[in-house]
Amino acid sequence: MLTGDVVNIGIVGGGAVGLLFGAYFSYYHNVSIFAKTQKQARVLNNHGITLLREHTNNRCNVIGYGEYDNLANQDFIIVAVKQYDLESLEDVIKKIPKHIPILFIQNGMGHLQLLDALPHTSIYVGTVEHGVLRIDYETIRHTGIGKTNIAVYRGLEQDFEKFPAMNDPFFPIQFQSNYIHMLNSKLIANALINPLTAIYQVPNGRIIENPYYYETFLRLFNEIFPLFPEMDQNDVLQEVVGICKKTEHNTSSMLKDLKEGRRTEIDAILGYIIDEGNKKGQALPFTKIIFKMIKGKELEGGLSE
Repeated sequence: MLTGDVVNIGIVGGGAVGLLFGAYFSYYHNVSIFAKTQKQARVLNNHGITLLREHTNNRCNVIGYGEYDNLANQDFIIVAVKQYDLESLEDVIKKIPKHIPILFIQNGMGHLQLLDALPHTSIYVGTVEHGVLRIDYETIRHTGIGKTNIAVYRGLEQDFEKFPAMNDPFFPIQFQSNYIHMLNSKLIANALINPLTAIYQVPNGRIIENPYYYETFLRLFNEIFPLFPEMDQNDVLQEVVGICKKTEHNTSSMLKDLKEGRRTEIDAILGYIIDEGNKKGQALPFTKIIFKMIKGKELEGGLSE
């Protein structure tokens, strides 16, 4: 597979992020969406993905599958499910021929243990800074244009040459040389934005605009940042503040999950940070309070322990 070739891309996951990747890559490549249900697969086959952005409405042609048998026929695979869904897909992913490159798009860093157990030669990890809302099985609204960061987790830096080519100003891709720094930056952003917006029930921008919310934002940041001594504190803070500003009107994924009665990714985000703190002898009392507040909201929403 060479840069610029039209390739077959399989995307595991028909949620907001999976459909966002599917829509933009479909302009350049042949895209198949491996959905959780046969119903969504049929809808995607019949109607494609409808991408709403500002005042535009685009239909993107994709193939929908409700099972995973055809994964082995893809040239490149993107796994875009929530981190807590990865465990149930582990056997499916392990059966993918090991020469097929795989990109994992998840919040947090708990999934790296799974990646270590895979036999594949080329593995990428990515972080997404876009705002996107799934309206129904086939429709997404691109609410905030950011960028997608990609780094090699296993393989050589030359493996970027195997990455499917695309050049879209609304979906820029930036390749990073250090996956740990990239994932840590996103982890910190998720640790601040997701739980605080979910607790305060506000869009992203309000947690830095409201001085009382911002006070808790800084307290949480200052408590967890010592776990990342290799990073520059001011640079990271300004980066997270910048994300809040760029996505000021967006509803965070954690707030949306709670509103819709779904499990959140709090275990993969703050749970992971708390575990790291325990390993390093850092108690993180405020972080634990925020964690328990989200777990309590999950319980109130009908999710059992």
